[in-house]
This record gives sequence, C-alpha cells and structure tokens, in this order.
Amino acid sequence: MISREKAEALMKTKEWILALVEWEKFHETASAEEKDPNSFHDMGICKFNCGRMKEAISDLDRAAELQPDYGYRFAARGWMKQSMGDRTGAIADYKKAIELDPSDIYTQNNLIILEEKRNKKSRN
Repeated sequence: MISREKAEALMKTKEWILALVEWEKFHETASAEEKDPNSFHDMGICKFNCGRMKEAISDLDRAAELQPDYGYRFAARGWMKQSMGDRTGAIADYKKAIELDPSDIYTQNNLIILEEKRNKKSRN
C-alpha cells in the first residue's frame, strides 16, 4: 500500500499522527503532479488535528492556490481559521467560498453565525 492510500485509510479511523506520517512520506517522494489539492488539504487536516495549526493553514493555502475556483478549498480553510479564533480570516474565506459556490448553505450558515458574533461584540 502506498503512503497516500495508507494516509487516507488512517484518516478514516482518525489516527491523525500516523496519517500525517504517511502524508509527509507521500509529499517527500511524490512528483509535483501527484501533489494535488486533495493531498495538501488532507495533510493540513492531519496537522490541524495534531496541533500544528500554522502548518495546517499553509497546507490549505497551497490547496487553494492549486484549485482557486473550488469554493470548498476556501470553506475548509475558513472553518479552520474560525476554529483557531481568526474571525476576520474565516469571514474572508467564507465570503470567497460563497462567491465561488453560492449554493453552499453550510458555508452561508457559518458566515452568518460569525458575522452575528462580530456584530454582537461590536455593539457591546
């Protein structure tokens, strides 16, 4: 089983550290073409779950660079930024995701909640 397949299998069972090891092996040996947006996204998810937040954001940045017209890349990064307390960054990413995919009701909901929190905080 190649590292990518191992990493994906380990992610399904939420074995984040082991999955991250496999993603890192994959990225060390893969060609530039093999390092697709999904590989960066999934490695970022593993890093996030291992507490490596800044590196996780960098991986999601790379996924978005490789696939700039796919709203999910921005929605995922927005969620991660929101989880890290970066409301401004999350709002910007959610807006970009909705611009690219206006039918994404989950991201619309996340954006509404964050904007309400921001507005409530500014009123207090």
